Amino acid sequence: MRTLLPASLALLALPVQAQFWSELANPKVEVTLVHPPGLGLKVERLAFAPSRDINSRELADALTADLVQSRQVEVVDRAHLDAVLKEQELGASGYVEPATIAKLGKLLGPSVLVIVNVNRSDLSRNQSTKEERSTDYKTKQEVIRHKRTSITSLDFSATVQVVDLSTGKVFGAQRLEDTPSLSNTSYEGFPAYPRDSDVRRLAFETAKIKVLRMLLSWSEVRKLTFFDDETFGMDKAHQRLKSGDVRGAMDLALDGLDQSKRDKGQKPKYYPRAQYNVGIIHFILGRYEEALPYLRAALDMQPDASIFQTALRECREAIDLQEALRRAESRSATAPPPESKPQPRPEAAPAKTGPEERLQKLQELYKKGLLDKKDYEAKKAEILKEL
Repeated sequence: MRTLLPASLALLALPVQAQFWSELANPKVEVTLVHPPGLGLKVERLAFAPSRDINSRELADALTADLVQSRQVEVVDRAHLDAVLKEQELGASGYVEPATIAKLGKLLGPSVLVIVNVNRSDLSRNQSTKEERSTDYKTKQEVIRHKRTSITSLDFSATVQVVDLSTGKVFGAQRLEDTPSLSNTSYEGFPAYPRDSDVRRLAFETAKIKVLRMLLSWSEVRKLTFFDDETFGMDKAHQRLKSGDVRGAMDLALDGLDQSKRDKGQKPKYYPRAQYNVGIIHFILGRYEEALPYLRAALDMQPDASIFQTALRECREAIDLQEALRRAESRSATAPPPESKPQPRPEAAPAKTGPEERLQKLQELYKKGLLDKKDYEAKKAEILKEL
């Protein structure tokens, strides 16, 4: 029995081992999955609310640059927005009243307003020492060294709101929190601290990615196996893929699949691979629905193949994301076009919101977690002074 057990275990392990070597021995190809905007709708035009401080303005500027470069959305020029705010006496404090939103909606047309507030951006520095022991390979003596580290950290917190200017509805709100840090090490005294600007850049880049994924669709590249066996011309199809001729690769893969249906004298592993390769090329071309039956056929022929399982799962996810993107586009907000001429100024100045109402709205923002305690207390003190 002792001699039979290892042999039986080896037999059970063979399929897993074979799959492992298949993944190593065969090349990878890239497929693209397109994610819908996190808001669940396609934003076509937006404006950034005036920033209340330099950190918020810096983040809004970075977002504006990336949005303009993406060419997926029209960004209202800040100078134009400031002129509209000034013309209509709407203020530029960074605190947006409902009445302001309604007026902006009439003036700017179908747009969303993005309100970015950096609530906390606190830098800190600290140092540490670690003793390291080793043996000198020549003298065999113990060597003690002290590794000294200087660390610069940032405690970062921001909020972003996206408001539909046509209805005043908040599409989405997100709190952005991060604690990035950078370190320098040395064995000869404490090194210089990493630059503050480098640590701040890490936090801003992370926050920027999260906000952009709220507003825009974004692509993700994943890698899947492609079989390049000589049987059924799979190697030739892969060469076409490498050269960028995806449609030529498809023609060769389809020819190989037809050949596999006629020639039944090859090893069993090649038949599902011929089906799978056709499915993968459809996947590369973004034809997810057409890829699905080929990938499913390959898995039906070899149900325990992890390569086929992974590809089928990725394809189903791509289909789900594609459907979510269609829904986002169909939900795109529609609103009346902007007024061609500015509204005439009324003779009497419009009534301003009283401090009691502003205090109540401030409390609502704080309860929703869109203001931290420090900022809430500061604004509350300003309003109470008026009372």
